[in-house]
Amino acid sequence: MPVLRRKITTALVGISVTATIAGCAATDTEQDSAASPSASNTSAVPSSSAANRGPYEDGEYTVDGEYGTRGSSIGVAITLEDDEITAADVTPHATDETSLELQRRFADAVPALVVGKDIDDVRLDRVAGNSHTPAGFNDALEKIKTEASG
Repeated sequence: MPVLRRKITTALVGISVTATIAGCAATDTEQDSAASPSASNTSAVPSSSAANRGPYEDGEYTVDGEYGTRGSSIGVAITLEDDEITAADVTPHATDETSLELQRRFADAVPALVVGKDIDDVRLDRVAGNSHTPAGFNDALEKIKTEASG
């Protein structure tokens, strides 16, 4: 009986792990994958905004990106050189502990996904388990593009 129970437990654990991985998997529609080992469960898709296309003025830009229906936001600082993001920093603004932890994980993962990319090719979809915070980042990018356009 203990052997059978162990086999059943092992099978259930295997199914749970497989379901978790499948449920957390993100699709990456970019030809040049933006995912890195430290930023699992991440995808980036090309920006669809045609309103703001380079060239952009080089410099450091800092804005707040807003998302959601409750006025959620994150701070985004981007350094641009020849339309390429050379540095990125995200500052969490959440006050709720759960939201703050999600924003911190997002902030930690973002630089590896966007540094070295043309700003027009960056649009985050799901990062570090976050599906809403990337909308704030994308909002900030659009504001930066507008500001950097002159």
